[in-house]
Amino acid sequence: MSSESQGRVRILAIEHERGTGPERFGQWLEEAGAEVVVARPYLGEVIPALGAFDALIVLGGSAGPTEDAENPWFPQVRDLLRRSIGGEFPSLNICLGGEMLAVVGDAPITRRAHPQIGIYELGATSAGETDPVFGALAGVGSAGAASTERESLPSVLFHQEEMALPTGAELLITGSDAPVQAFRLGEFAWGTQFHPETDATQISRWLNGNDLALPAGKTDDSIIAEVEAHDSALVDNGKRLARSFLAFLEGRRAAETSRPDAPFSM
Repeated sequence: MSSESQGRVRILAIEHERGTGPERFGQWLEEAGAEVVVARPYLGEVIPALGAFDALIVLGGSAGPTEDAENPWFPQVRDLLRRSIGGEFPSLNICLGGEMLAVVGDAPITRRAHPQIGIYELGATSAGETDPVFGALAGVGSAGAASTERESLPSVLFHQEEMALPTGAELLITGSDAPVQAFRLGEFAWGTQFHPETDATQISRWLNGNDLALPAGKTDDSIIAEVEAHDSALVDNGKRLARSFLAFLEGRRAAETSRPDAPFSM
């Protein structure tokens, strides 16, 4: 590892299937100064040990969070999330990743009668406003501008599984008829149902490769159009979240390295 790499926050992202990578959320993290390494176990890649990384991101996918027969690496990922809840390392887990975190927290996962696909208006809770990472999204409206009032947060949803809030978790982002949209378990294990990483191009690919029944009144074209129409806010808010996550990791690294009696080990 180069001296430059050693000085940067390193994040491991686990991609579960083709087309579900970190996309522009990963780019925003790298633009802010992080190094993002993607592991693709569905291609036979080994998930590396976490010792060389500062944090974990578990990405989305079409599988349910316990469909281990088709995805034999899922138990390993859930074990990593247990360690994150236990305080070993921070994690940010998106959609399927968030559902896996909820499962580890013993929350039930149910199958919705109708999926949520497209733009939905969400908002921060009072706990979300004070969260060290998701607080960056509090008071942010559809134009991405900061506000002193709680405003609606347009976000991309693409899911049929729905998670409940694990016991002891803090609900950070809510809205729609799937109210658990972001939560934190322990000190720094975060899960989302919404997608901060995606855009209209990726959504178009997901629609083409998916046989989910669309929500009532929506078509492929209308879903793509609504995502495109909100892209400026999606970019602003996604960058805000990425920078906040990285700032948290940098602060944690600085705090740990200033304490030689308590080395940071993952």
